[in-house]
Amino acid sequence: MSSSALSLETASAPPNELSAAKVDDTTSPWLLALLLVAITLFSYWPTFSNGFITYDDNGYVTENTHLQPGLTAANVSWAFRATIMANWHPLTWISHMVDVQIFGLHPAGHHATSLILHCLNVVLLFFLLRSATGFLWRSAFVAALFALHPFNVECVAWVAERKSLLCTIFMFLALFAYGWYVRKPGIARYALVALLFALGLASKPMIITLPFVLLLLDYWPLNRLPVPSGPEGVSRFLKKLWPLALEKFPLLLLSASSAAITVIAQSNAIAPNQILSMPLRAANAFWCYLLYLLKGFWPLHLAMFYPHPEYHLGVWKPLAGFVFILLFTYFCLHHLQQRYLIAGWLWYLGCLVPVIGFIQVGRQALADRYAYTPLLGIFVLIVWWVGDRCDWLPHRSEVLAGAAASFLIFFGALTWRQTAFWKDDMTLFGHTLQITTGNFIADNNMGLAYLQTGRSDRAYEYFLRSATEKPNFGLAHYNLGVMMLGQNRRSEARTEFQTAIRFGQEKSDIASAYHNLGIAMLEDNQFLDAIKMFTKALELGPDKQSSYLARGVAEFRLNNFAAAESDFIAGANIAPDAPACFWVGRAREAQGNTSGAIEAYRKTLALDPNRKDAKQRLDALVSGRVLPFDKSEN
Repeated sequence: MSSSALSLETASAPPNELSAAKVDDTTSPWLLALLLVAITLFSYWPTFSNGFITYDDNGYVTENTHLQPGLTAANVSWAFRATIMANWHPLTWISHMVDVQIFGLHPAGHHATSLILHCLNVVLLFFLLRSATGFLWRSAFVAALFALHPFNVECVAWVAERKSLLCTIFMFLALFAYGWYVRKPGIARYALVALLFALGLASKPMIITLPFVLLLLDYWPLNRLPVPSGPEGVSRFLKKLWPLALEKFPLLLLSASSAAITVIAQSNAIAPNQILSMPLRAANAFWCYLLYLLKGFWPLHLAMFYPHPEYHLGVWKPLAGFVFILLFTYFCLHHLQQRYLIAGWLWYLGCLVPVIGFIQVGRQALADRYAYTPLLGIFVLIVWWVGDRCDWLPHRSEVLAGAAASFLIFFGALTWRQTAFWKDDMTLFGHTLQITTGNFIADNNMGLAYLQTGRSDRAYEYFLRSATEKPNFGLAHYNLGVMMLGQNRRSEARTEFQTAIRFGQEKSDIASAYHNLGIAMLEDNQFLDAIKMFTKALELGPDKQSSYLARGVAEFRLNNFAAAESDFIAGANIAPDAPACFWVGRAREAQGNTSGAIEAYRKTLALDPNRKDAKQRLDALVSGRVLPFDKSEN
């Protein structure tokens, strides 16, 4: 059989490896798969006691009005059109809709789904490696490292990171499909690879590098490419490479399409050169390539957010990262016969490219969740290298098994501990502030946590500290403005909202800042200026019901009752709640539309029977009495 016909089921490596695999086969792989699921569930058990986190969980689930009705045709249609949260990922939205449909807003159900998806990824990885290489125990150990590594807690314990779990499932399935295609190339089998890749991209664009990953699989373990050793070997390698690269061209078109959509979706979140120049991004990227490895080997002091160092990184860190990349690449090239070394190393380097920071999205230096799949390359190359180099050890199997168990117990204990930190906002951000410095994101979210508990004094301190640490962080200024508005400090609040608009990244955040700036103007009786602010808010967030109602109030006070009614009706159509219906009635009453006002007030009372103002106006209209007409009423 030619190497090009090998598949993930049969192609692994030299004959001595396959003979070792036959010994491994005496243990049932399904029994090992069940064991992997069991240790994963045990290590992540604290997640069932965790709640939602205000950092992104609100945008994805708890405050997303499109998800509250659950899985509906209208919501599914919205999922394919939405580019909020700086992403286009319709399958992720649909996944959250299914959870809301089943569990409502009870966090345990959402966490259970994420944990099940992680377990599925673990099992898929195990069978993928086993079928690809023939090694049972090496595959099981790599899968166990993936299952229990504390780096992966962020993807599992954070409901907003459902997208990472979903796209990884489709990535692994695409790799299985590619092995099936390699065994017998054909359009139908290739189409399945492309379909699974497209589904992965529709979950999260992180797997945009899949065509590159498939070329790595062609080198190892599929062995479709020869080892490029010596001039003749390099020539043969290049001769085989071009057809295989051309084979991936349709998948590259999918990658290009996903990249274009992602750039559009993240246009407001991409840091401009004025904030982070390319040299600063490159310096941080080289350092983070090394830092991910250091944290991977010693995963202590993990935080949910690591602030970007910007100008404070120094010279030696990026230099150390760059030199390490060169040295380890040389090491892998020097050992080309051990194909897994260069394949695993390039997997790590390549899979991190979309998130390493050359194109900076967000304000983080690195993130634990970004290592979810890239570190698999490091796990594989280490496990295979150690397995190949330990034949000299006396009692080799027992020693390796003991070492493996020690690592897994260590990682499992850290994962349990790290999962517990995600219990609630106060626990998570309090822990983050203990192990990081200058963490403006954690300070801002600690402020929100204190605000939820009624401690506005402490909340103000944290918002102020966040804005001081990062003057161009719009959210902190927005939260300060909201607090100042509540304290009747409207002039100061306006300044904060204007700063939030200037430095805002998410459209929804900027829309909220425009809305609250309009509220401050409304309270100062600057109705025309307020209308302009609400209009800008609605341009950025067309589904923002509060802005329709606030603009309607401003128009109402300017005696523009028809325009006010139109805005109130638009707000009521988005969410038919009592306040919106009441204001529809007020606008109709002001225009002399008694029957329409009566209808609106009755609908108001159906939604909220305790609404006294609606009952008074309804009774007056029905009895023919005239109540005082106060345009300043809110």
